Amino acid sequence: MTKGKFGLSTAVIAAIAFAFAAFNQPLAVLLITGFALLAEKNEWLNRQALQALLLVVTYYLVDLVAGWLFGGLGRLFGLVRLYGMQGAMITINSVVGDILYLALIVFSVIAVIQLLRGEGANLPIISKMAGGDFFKKSGSIVEPEPVKEPMPYQAPEITPKPEAIPKPESGEGSMVPPEPAEQPASEPVQEPIEQPTPEPKVQIEKPPRKRFCVSCGNSLNPDAKFCTNCGARNE
Repeated sequence: MTKGKFGLSTAVIAAIAFAFAAFNQPLAVLLITGFALLAEKNEWLNRQALQALLLVVTYYLVDLVAGWLFGGLGRLFGLVRLYGMQGAMITINSVVGDILYLALIVFSVIAVIQLLRGEGANLPIISKMAGGDFFKKSGSIVEPEPVKEPMPYQAPEITPKPEAIPKPESGEGSMVPPEPAEQPASEPVQEPIEQPTPEPKVQIEKPPRKRFCVSCGNSLNPDAKFCTNCGARNE
């Protein structure tokens, strides 16, 4: 058997709750249920303790409704002086109360036996109410839909189209190899054009022009104004 936080067996705690329910002790059942929910915080024990509490609550509600129904009818028959019917209603009310208490004891004993075997109480309808399954199926509880996390974006894969393979020409032994796929011409890389460095201009000095005498034809110096041979003036 599973033990709780305080070293007590969870099955024994649940069995004690049903035992108090059989002895018609609703306050003790409420205290044990609160201990299970607040102190032990064991999911299985919480469900069994809630079944014991719901069993007691159901018993009191049905007994109350039966008392209102048959007791009211008995008072009504007493007002109209049908005392025989009034007594019958009172008797029926007492019998129904005894049957309800007997049913409470039977369900509690069955639950204790199943708990001591290590199983759950598994009371009809009440076990579903304790676990919340009854309200889920009836539509009273609407569970929120889980939020779907957005899927990460994946780029679509581009499958290259297969190149068309030419069919071989008809005839024996004529196998035509497939033409190689044309590859896109790569753009030429433009290299930077180097501009020629301008060469420095060299000034060539022209040789001085020779001068001759206008009178005798003798050669003269570039800056001479008179001929050294005949003495003629040359400008």
